[in-house]
Amino acid sequence: MPPKKKKSKKSKKSKKKEEYLPSIFNIPQYENPDIVTPKVDLIIKLVHPVTDLFTLKIRVPITTRVEQIHEEISKMHQGAISGISVCRDRFSPEDVLDPKKTLEQCGIFDGEIKLLYDYKPIVGPLLK
Repeated sequence: MPPKKKKSKKSKKSKKKEEYLPSIFNIPQYENPDIVTPKVDLIIKLVHPVTDLFTLKIRVPITTRVEQIHEEISKMHQGAISGISVCRDRFSPEDVLDPKKTLEQCGIFDGEIKLLYDYKPIVGPLLK
């Protein structure tokens, strides 16, 4: 039989926590955009006929695109509309907000804003 090998005893060294040097870069503290971004209350109303049935009240950040507001209006009408035009405070075809811009780029920053919209109905919406 071969001789048994003796187990060598390793000395247990106490492990110290490594201390890191402070960073040489100035890293800014993370701020959650959902908390930091200002929000605006939108009251969205149909131009004609004036009724509370087609009034939508939502709270959105100012980084929201006007196109997303078009989608919310379309959902309210269950997708049976197209060609949505949205204006601020009063409805005029010259003052229509660009769907590719954000609310901030359109000059909407805070408070309660009244938006008016008009649309074109889809002919035979069930067929599409």
